[in-house]
Amino acid sequence: MSSILNKYIIWIVLIITFFPSDGYGQSDKWLEKDYANYIQHLIGGQREYSVESGRVDLLTDEFAYEIEWANKWKESIGQSIWYALQTNKKPAIILLIRSESDYKYFIQLNSALEYANLKNQITVYLFPNDFKESIEASKKEKWKRK
Repeated sequence: MSSILNKYIIWIVLIITFFPSDGYGQSDKWLEKDYANYIQHLIGGQREYSVESGRVDLLTDEFAYEIEWANKWKESIGQSIWYALQTNKKPAIILLIRSESDYKYFIQLNSALEYANLKNQITVYLFPNDFKESIEASKKEKWKRK
């Protein structure tokens, strides 16, 4: 029980330390792994799941997620497909959006997926946009426990 409590306390400290008061986690100091850890906190799954020739950023019951900075979207396509193949899960990408200008990469990714007839095969999420409900629920839960 104390192990669970310690993990909970660590998460609270991380959230308070690194997330601005609006709760959306858009900190320039965060690394990709920090975002991946926070996303795992929101949706569950296993981080850094080892497969042949790589590691899945986040593995859930349904998806093998590649979490990537928006400007590196090209790398995310191949990795998400490979990880899905290795885990027998659906391929998915979570693009980390740091500014309004990053949306152009989301458009480029979608254009490439559409051109290759992969748009319906690879699920794409934007962080934080597609996680706002989970973030709000997490914030509410945090305040309930205080």
